[in-house]
Amino acid sequence: MKKRYRLSGLLILMLLLVCTTTGCKVSKKKVESSSYYQKLEKKYEKLKKENKKLQEASDSQEQVSAAEERAEKYLTKIARDTLVNIEVGYADDMDESVYVPYEDMFDLATRIADRADRSTKYTPEELEQEYSPMYEYILYDEDNAIYEITVYGSDYVIFSDLPKYVYYVPDASALGDAFLLYRVDYPASSLFHRMADSPLMIDSKERYYENNVVVKTANYIDQMKKKKTNSDKAEAYWKKKAGISEEEEADSSSYMPKSWTYKYFHHGNTLTLTLYDHFIRIVNVDGEDSWYRVSKKDIKGIMSILKEERDARAEAEASDSTEQATDSQDQSTTEESHTKEIEEESDLSSEAE
Repeated sequence: MKKRYRLSGLLILMLLLVCTTTGCKVSKKKVESSSYYQKLEKKYEKLKKENKKLQEASDSQEQVSAAEERAEKYLTKIARDTLVNIEVGYADDMDESVYVPYEDMFDLATRIADRADRSTKYTPEELEQEYSPMYEYILYDEDNAIYEITVYGSDYVIFSDLPKYVYYVPDASALGDAFLLYRVDYPASSLFHRMADSPLMIDSKERYYENNVVVKTANYIDQMKKKKTNSDKAEAYWKKKAGISEEEEADSSSYMPKSWTYKYFHHGNTLTLTLYDHFIRIVNVDGEDSWYRVSKKDIKGIMSILKEERDARAEAEASDSTEQATDSQDQSTTEESHTKEIEEESDLSSEAE
């Protein structure tokens, strides 16, 4: 809002008009020294101060809006960039950092920016008082740009290039929780509990799954009907099914069924789940091998959970792509419209000449 008050001259004019209509004649000096004029001038000064405050607030808001727009563009750039490397480390000691070797995790890293919501719960100073910085992620893109992200607690982040803003990102700590070794001993827990507690999992095609899906698969396996067995019994079953006697020497490729392998990442350790036709094999973080005989229906049940997640993600990505294409088309249409307006104005100017 931009207002300009010209009250002094207006007051004099009003008073002169009053005097003219009543027949009196007064000088400008007399008008300015009157109590009525002084009262109106005080109101004018008050309004002038209020207008200044409003103008300052408006300017400040414009600056904030411009800063937020720049921040939004920055986050969009990270979310859309193609990464070539990710370094994950403890915020207080990057000497312990690791480089994540799984390229599909690059997509997960950019999603930190895509999911970031500006938080007004904490200022950066208040956040540091409430939480200690846990992890630092350094993202390297194909254009040699570097993005540094500090994770506080599990869900708050500060981007080094946006130091005045705190962002809420659910499960932002997943990369650190998955790939950095625990600094303290992990409490004893069951195999399936440890699986469910894994922040991330990848399949044999290196497609990633987050903890919400990891929990579903671990709980499904924990609750389904299964019989403890071992590799020898599984091998005997497959040989018999392939028409090979138990004593006969044969290449495993001649009787082994198709399998699917999944790696669960748990604070720098890895659990491995392998699905066969009627068997599952789980290798714990300590290398202990566990085999179970299960139904084919349950094998499909586990795979169905993962397929649903992939389909949902593909649908979301398709929606994002459509939205981006629409935005691009709208921008192009707007530019064409502006161009047309300019051309029309140019034509009108030519006609006027």
